[in-house]
Amino acid sequence: MSVASAAARVLNSKVEQKIMSAEEAAGLIQSGDQIGMSGFTGSGYPKTVPIQLAHRIADAHFRGQKFQVSVFTGASTGPELDGALAMAGGIHLRLPYHSDPETRKRINAGEMDYMDIHLSHVAQFVEYGFLGKLDVALVEVTAILEDGRVIPSSSIGNNKTWIDCAERIFLEVNSWQPLALEGMHDIYYGLEPPPNRVPIPLTKTGQRIGTPYLKVPAEKIAGIVLTDSPDRNSPFKAPD
Repeated sequence: MSVASAAARVLNSKVEQKIMSAEEAAGLIQSGDQIGMSGFTGSGYPKTVPIQLAHRIADAHFRGQKFQVSVFTGASTGPELDGALAMAGGIHLRLPYHSDPETRKRINAGEMDYMDIHLSHVAQFVEYGFLGKLDVALVEVTAILEDGRVIPSSSIGNNKTWIDCAERIFLEVNSWQPLALEGMHDIYYGLEPPPNRVPIPLTKTGQRIGTPYLKVPAEKIAGIVLTDSPDRNSPFKAPD
């Protein structure tokens, strides 16, 4: 696979014109932005824009300018995201769970704020406005179909909430992710906020209550970046 293969996965003409480089996308992110990024335990996290953002932040710091963003995810990610941004001193607030050693070191040194809330609470906190405005969603996807439906990547995490709440959305279309992922997901859009919330109608094994696709408003898409980068596939230790 290659980046050219990723270009073939952007099939909607309305958003095709928003394809840009990772460097250009990173250039549209501002200091102080709160960013909801995809990713859940090394799967489906953005891999190229965070690296370019880390370069931009490091350059700003070299010139004596303050530049930090807050990073919300589904869970832990990978070195291209947490590691790169932490090493650049680019994260103001990180939540929820993470497993990156550089991030951990900076949190323990008091150089990075950290909110240790359960990862299942993050989407609710963002939706209710408890954490303030969500400026940017940066989400890895597998493909964008002709009618605008988006095939998710190898994880969902809090992506629906990021897309619903963010003012601007950047999508990394990753051709490393197999197109066979189409149909694997079940994203439920029926939840009403309290006090009108009702039980989730999932009652049978194998039942589908949602959709296999993400709904991404075309007018909110600020940029599409083409990638061909593997997930963080950590090898298992040999049996002992």
